[in-house]
Order: sequence, then structure tokens, then C-alpha cells
Amino acid sequence: MFIDKNAGLALGIASFLFAGHAVADDSCPKPVTPVVNVDLPSRYKDDDKSRSELDETLNAEVEKSLAPIDGFIRDLAATANATTNEKKADAAAECIFNSVAAWARAGALKHAETMNAHLALSSRIAGIAAAYARALTVRKAPEETGAVIENWLVALAEMQVKYFDTEAPPMASRNNHRAWAGLAAAQVGAITNRQDLLDWGARTNEMLICSANDDGSLPEEMKRKDKALHYQLHAVAPIVVTARLLFPSKPNAPLVCQGKLDKIVDFTIAALANPALVTDLAGAKQSFQTRKEKLRSFQIAWLEPYLYLQTDDKPALDLADSFRPLSNSFLGGNLTELYRDSR
Repeated sequence: MFIDKNAGLALGIASFLFAGHAVADDSCPKPVTPVVNVDLPSRYKDDDKSRSELDETLNAEVEKSLAPIDGFIRDLAATANATTNEKKADAAAECIFNSVAAWARAGALKHAETMNAHLALSSRIAGIAAAYARALTVRKAPEETGAVIENWLVALAEMQVKYFDTEAPPMASRNNHRAWAGLAAAQVGAITNRQDLLDWGARTNEMLICSANDDGSLPEEMKRKDKALHYQLHAVAPIVVTARLLFPSKPNAPLVCQGKLDKIVDFTIAALANPALVTDLAGAKQSFQTRKEKLRSFQIAWLEPYLYLQTDDKPALDLADSFRPLSNSFLGGNLTELYRDSR
């Protein structure tokens, strides 16, 4: 049963700000040079319409290009984890404020040169915003820097909204890429009190939840052959976190389409225990079956916000317990610690 709680978690609504160039203390990671232009090829072979067969050379190029961005976000998430420690929280918040401000002033990530750059950016924007939101649970930042950061994050979110509304290809407009764009918009909207961004995130989430098959499988992810379950997991993460993020202002967000979110989660958990459920739908043995992939805790970090909403789901709780702590830098860091007091 979904229950109403009013805990002031970092994934909830906040507004943000702060500046300065001094490092808070030795625990603040060294600055990462902001990446302004993002130019990525596809990871996949040109003749693969399912977007499941990696081109190893292109994949390595993508990983190399994303490495400094992802390193920056991992640093933010690691620092955000300290915001729950009373002795370290203030220094952690200052570190996050300074780090994000440097990227905001540089106009980082504002030039997406290719379709694949746009598709990769949504989860990164969500991760930066989530870490910043956690810093804001500690204290507010100074006004001038807050304005710089806020304008930057809004510009990034609006860039993605425009792209998915007008340019994104049909498959990306309905799959995990759209889900991450929805989360990015909702997270930035929550931070900056931009109702239009929150609403766009809510509409995106409703569209994706309602698109699920009756068994809870996501149709666009089931087209991904041996990676169908991998991408189901990748889509469920932003869908669940967006539902949690919207919950304070839109308590019906997790209940759209007769509570179909529960079916999506139930199917995903059942498929992790028995990937053959997906094999039948995708027409290929899953990467988890062929041992090309092993389930890692970051892939199920979304279980913590789900269990906040759905407290009596024993399969979800059992899976979470077997992998805790659950952490994902794109979702704001260690979610097990973040949700500890709400369990």
C-alpha cells in the first residue's frame, strides 16, 4: 500500500545556491575541468536496429568522452553522501556548491553536438541536480552563485525538454532515454520551483508507466534483444525516482494507470530471479543468463525510494537487503543511507 509520509529527503523539493572558490577541506575532491561540448557517436553497430550490439571501438570512444563528466558526478555523489553526517555535512555542502558553481559558470554540457550526446546527458543532469539537492538539505547557498547554478540547470533541463519534444527519434522518445529526461526535468523543477518542468516530468512518467505491457514489461526495452532486461532496469530507475520526487506535490504520481508502476517493479524483480521471463519477450537469452553481465547494486538503487512508497513489498525488500548499501551517482549517491530514517 502506498502511504503518505512527509520526510524532507533530498529528492524532495529544494532551492539552491552558493559560491566561492576555496576548497572546503581536504575531503573535497580536486576540481574537474568542465566539459562544455558533448559530441558522441552511437555505441552500437550501424546495421543493428535493436540498438543492442555494441561496436567495441565506438563504445570505447563514448566511454572516453563521458569519463570526465561521470568522474565529476561520482565525486559529487560521494561528497553528497557526507551530507547525512552531522560533523561533515557543512563542508560537504560547501564542496558541492563550489564544484557545481564552477561547471555552471563555464556553461558546461550546454552544447550537445549529436543525438547521442542529448541521449547521454539526461541522466548526467539528473545526477548533478540530485547531488545539489542533497547539499541543500544542509544549508542554503549565497544568492549570486545560486542564481548562476539555477539558471544553468534550468537551461540544461529546457534543452532536453525541447529536444525530446521536437527532435528525438521515436524509440528514444518512449524508452529509458525519455525516462531519464523526465527525471532531470522533475529534479531541476523541484529545486528551482519551476512547475512547468515538474509537470513535464510528471507527464513523461505517466506516459511511460501507462505504456507498460500488462505483465509490467516495458515495450521499448523488450526490443533490445539480449540487453532487454538490462534496459528495463535502466528505465525503471528514473521512473521510480521521478514518482518519489513528485510524491509530495503530486501524491497520485505513483498510482497512475491503476497502479501500473507496481506491475513494472514486480516484473523487473521477477525477471532478475528468472531472466527467461524476458527471453520469451525479447527473443534472446539475456546478458544476465549468458554471464555477459552480473547484477550490480547501482542497478537496483531505485529500490530504496520504491520501498519508501511501497512499504510492504517483500520481494523488493528481500532484493534490497541482499545488495545493500544501494548507491547510484545518477540518483544522488547512497540511497540506502539517505532513506535510512524513513524505513
